[in-house]
Amino acid sequence: MSEPPLTQAQALARVDRLVHDTAAALTPKPRLELVASSVPFSACLDGGKSESQIVINRAYWLRDLPKSENMSIARQVRAFWERQGHVITSTGGWQVGHPSIGGESRPDGFVLALTWSAGDDLYLAATSPCVWPDDTIGTASGART
Repeated sequence: MSEPPLTQAQALARVDRLVHDTAAALTPKPRLELVASSVPFSACLDGGKSESQIVINRAYWLRDLPKSENMSIARQVRAFWERQGHVITSTGGWQVGHPSIGGESRPDGFVLALTWSAGDDLYLAATSPCVWPDDTIGTASGART
């Protein structure tokens, strides 16, 4: 029996949990500041999915961290994701002190990112797979909530 489709609300909860759990594992502890532009959902661009589906994304600046800790933070993020069983899909910028890490959560395939930005700031982000907007569950997807 297949799992029911993930709802928009469930995807949002999972995105937030992925970011917050990662931040909670870091030393020193960052203050998370929501990147406002990450709040609106986006169209699903997966060619095999319905154009009516969306992806949920959230990005958070890691605040109150010394810039000198960026490399340590990146190493901690990578280690935490690996301990959680997530797959590291890309890394970059390590040799110049501008670390970025891409990953995919297991078992559910959410995209994970730690990204360096100009100003020597880091942010954590997570993006859901394509999901049906909450107002279409049970109609467009053929599923019931």
